Formats: sequence, C-alpha cells, structure tokens
Amino acid sequence: MKPTPSGVVVETADASARQRGRPMKARPKLLEAAIQEFAESGFEGATTAAIARRAKVPQPLVHHHFGSKEELFREVLDVLFEEFKTKVLGADAGQGDVAAILRRFILFTARRPELMRIWLIESGRRGPHAKYVIDRHIAPLTELMKPLLRSAVAKGRLPAVDEALLLFAAQGIGSYPFLVTEQVRRLSGVDPRSDAFAERYADAVLRMIGLSEARR
Repeated sequence: MKPTPSGVVVETADASARQRGRPMKARPKLLEAAIQEFAESGFEGATTAAIARRAKVPQPLVHHHFGSKEELFREVLDVLFEEFKTKVLGADAGQGDVAAILRRFILFTARRPELMRIWLIESGRRGPHAKYVIDRHIAPLTELMKPLLRSAVAKGRLPAVDEALLLFAAQGIGSYPFLVTEQVRRLSGVDPRSDAFAERYADAVLRMIGLSEARR
C-alpha cells in the first residue's frame, strides 16, 4: 500500500499479488487438518468448521479450495493412498518382495496411521465412501499384490492360503499397534509412533510368520 500525491492510499501490484497468494498457502494446512479430523471423527463426525479451526484459517477457505466436504474427503483419501503407494510399493510395484513390502507397510502405518484409521471407520459402513475407496484404491492394489503373493506361496515362503485372506491378515497384523496406541503405551511402556518401536515390531512380525526379506 502507498499514498498517492492526493493522499489516497492505493494497493501496489506487489501487495496485491501477495494478498492473492495468501489463500493458496492455506491449502496444504487445510489438507493436513482434514486428514487429522477425518481420522479422528470419520466423514460423518467431521465438519468443515472444525477443519478450519484446526488449520487456523477462515472456514470459507475450505470451500474455496475444495468445494464441499465430500470433495475434500475424497481428496484426503486420494492423497493418503498416493503416499501409501509411494512409500510402501515404491518404484517396483508389482515386482517387489512381499517381506520388504510388509515391512514398509508397517513402517508407513506407524508414521501415517491416519489412512488406516479413516478406513476402519468408513469400511464398517455400507455406503458411497467405502465403495469409492474399494473401487478406486483397494481393488486395484489387491490385483497388484495377488501375483506377488502367489509367487511367495509357490516358493514356500507363505502358506497356501487364498490371496485375499493373506492380504486381510497382513493389513491387520501390520497396523494394529498403531491404531490402539494407548494400549501399547500402557502395557508395554513404549511410544508406538517411534521409529524404534516400528522397526522392532516389523522384525517381530516377519519372524513370527517366518517371512525373511530377500537379499538384494
């Protein structure tokens, strides 16, 4: 802002550009706030007002960036599953070692439990959100993993069990301690979100099911 010779204050081009840029800075804050809010309350319990409060931004910015709560929820799911694919499957998706993938799944869930928390809430409900997640994300990931599991079974590294059942078991054993964090803290005296615990737990899971990681 600067005054004109007549004393009228006008907005300079630089100030105007900065002002226009401020709402865009709110988008990542809102997205992370939405992830936390949906993980705690699910879609039904979360509100755009609570998300805005958590992000410390005005509520209208939620609708400015994402349109509706429904659109924001789907954006959250897509972002979390993209993180999952990058961190767990990596560049060798469809060709990786099942033990290494299970380890990465455990470490990912320890550091980013919000995906499994949201899915636990929504998968217990028969509705559009469960359908969206299954059709868009889980069904394709399941098809991607099936050949790897069949190969591990053929090599004797996993028992001859239906691939879907193996995936259910892996999801459960890989995520449970990071969804019941207070139980872990109270009964074991450790922080389940710590890297040390996650690594120890991954080692224990792989030893328990007799699945050693392939040497590269």
